Amino acid sequence: MTLLIFSLLIFLSLIQWVVFIDVILSWGTLVGIHFRPKFIVAITLPLYETVRRFIPSSFSGIDFSPIIVFIAIELISKLLIAIDPSVLALLPR
Repeated sequence: MTLLIFSLLIFLSLIQWVVFIDVILSWGTLVGIHFRPKFIVAITLPLYETVRRFIPSSFSGIDFSPIIVFIAIELISKLLIAIDPSVLALLPR
């Protein structure tokens, strides 16, 4: 069980990094740089669309779905750690 939770936590951490990178790259469109790799869009777009389906997350041209996804991933991570606290010993510091 610990190995499964550890693997899920690593996976969620990777998804968080991809969302963070996507947010940083999306700021490039403000200065005329349109560079967003397809694999990042392929990973993040389904997550954003799921949030947008339930919560109208765009106000005044600002899309809050990455923030909501980031918070949801963080909550899921905390829940997994609460299920098996011994997994904390395996996580890098």
